[in-house]
Amino acid sequence: MALKSALNAEMKRLKGDAKGLEKKRAEITADIDRKIAENAKKQEMLQEFMDATFGAKSKASGRKVVPSDGTRRKRRNRKGVKQRVLRVISASSGGIKRNAILQELNMGSDRAGHQYVSNTLRALFDEGQIEKRGRVYFPKGSGETSAATSNIEVGSPSDSAEDTSPSDTPSGESSPGSTGFGSVSH
Repeated sequence: MALKSALNAEMKRLKGDAKGLEKKRAEITADIDRKIAENAKKQEMLQEFMDATFGAKSKASGRKVVPSDGTRRKRRNRKGVKQRVLRVISASSGGIKRNAILQELNMGSDRAGHQYVSNTLRALFDEGQIEKRGRVYFPKGSGETSAATSNIEVGSPSDSAEDTSPSDTPSGESSPGSTGFGSVSH
């Protein structure tokens, strides 16, 4: 019987300890919740101050701060791409297609880069810095565009088709015997 009463006493003590630990846990949790709420309030006040001081609300508000150690995907820098595209087009003899430009700029697998280069090509064309014959881009005023293709309209049969050999056809048209499927870009 002494053993039974000792075990019951130990059980009572352990239950009391468990209640005490639960009480401590509730206090610690409440303290942490209070500190989190204070932190959020300080962030909100700081954001309001920044909005009032610097104007529009920061896009980064409400986002977690992530260290710049490569753990998060970074936006690619597109500065200077327009000049690089213009250089690639100028350096190509006989014109160059969009896919080849993407390869030269190492943007072959960059989907956003495809759109960026397309937009840049359109802007350069609209500004008159480049010319386009079919799907081939040439620098403005290059000898290739003015001499070899000035008489030929892309998409219509040439009047002097019997005078041109396959090497004389503009890069935008496929030569006889080619299917034209090899360089389709989407």
